[in-house]
Amino acid sequence: MKWCVALVAALSQGCAVGSELTDPGGRTDVRRSDASAVRDVQAPPDVTVMSNECAASDADGDRFGTHASCPQRDCDDRNPAMYPGAPEACNRLDDDCDGMTDEELGEGSCGVGACRRTAPYCVNGALQACTPGMPAMESCNGQDDDCDGMVDEDVAGAASCGVGACRRTANCAGGMMSACVPGTPGTESCNGQDDDCDGETDEGFRANVVNSTYTELAMRHDGCNQGTRIGGACNAAMHRLCAGRGCTQSGFGPLENSGDVSVVACVVSDFVRSVPYATLSMHHPNCSASTERIGPNCNAAIHRFCASMGYATGYGPAEQGPDAATIVCLRAPGTQVVSTTYTELAMRHGGCTQASRIGSDCNAAISRFCAGRGFATGFGPLENSGDTAVVACVRP
Repeated sequence: MKWCVALVAALSQGCAVGSELTDPGGRTDVRRSDASAVRDVQAPPDVTVMSNECAASDADGDRFGTHASCPQRDCDDRNPAMYPGAPEACNRLDDDCDGMTDEELGEGSCGVGACRRTAPYCVNGALQACTPGMPAMESCNGQDDDCDGMVDEDVAGAASCGVGACRRTANCAGGMMSACVPGTPGTESCNGQDDDCDGETDEGFRANVVNSTYTELAMRHDGCNQGTRIGGACNAAMHRLCAGRGCTQSGFGPLENSGDVSVVACVVSDFVRSVPYATLSMHHPNCSASTERIGPNCNAAIHRFCASMGYATGYGPAEQGPDAATIVCLRAPGTQVVSTTYTELAMRHGGCTQASRIGSDCNAAISRFCAGRGFATGFGPLENSGDTAVVACVRP
């Protein structure tokens, strides 16, 4: 009671700032900055109230000491970054003095779809990188297996149906595979596609028999006329005639000829290129720029060259220069290689025999032979030996 009276008296007289108030028992109250603060029994939340002993025990100056009088004790008074409530860092230390290390630092994610992974930011005091999983083949399961941000697209092993432009692949939706339904056939056009979905490409355009004249051919190459009829000049003239006729890129012949009439075959080809005679001679040594530039040996060389390129066969030279020939290669199934005999060819045109082997008479015989087998026409011989003649028949 006497202590209280002394306190009131001191307040009424105006205590000096920072003075100590002592009761008769010798107890010392905490220091206050002014008299009004005595009435505030709790310090503001952002202010740590420290006793003299607590303040004296704060060796690292972080306002948290180690004395028993401290409201919250510093767990490491040598490190000013470690104190109660300090932000936790990834360092294997108890930064916030709660008895745990590296806690509540969170985790991160990386990757998408099935590759998404989650990893803690800190493990054993070390920051951790997040590594996404490995992509897999997409399957119809409602998941992004290949981790590209899309689900069930281009499913591996999806059933396909139809041919040509009608080819379709079954779709996956909602993790369920639909039935495969082929497209509707269209009208075949000259575009390198199987528009009517019958397994053949550009049929009806692959070989067209064209009635021309030597007068017209001479306008394409002046060396082609009724006097020459067959040879390099007429090969070039027929090639140029057909190259300007819509779908076709080249042509050969004459299939038949009489007077000024010259019947030509125009064909579709994706291989019309200049090939050195040195290359052709590797397929048949007697076809070269210095020996035979056009003839049965070059027919064999061209046939073998085109076959080595994945084509059924070919013909040429459609054009020729000093050291190279323009070769035309034709694909199966539009072109079929057929083995026959001169005996049979002579039945189609009497002038085509083992003695003649090649020329306008055999051109007519081969064209008639192929037409009799349901083709538009044909050319050759590609190879010949004895009575054997290998020819190429071309479908319309």
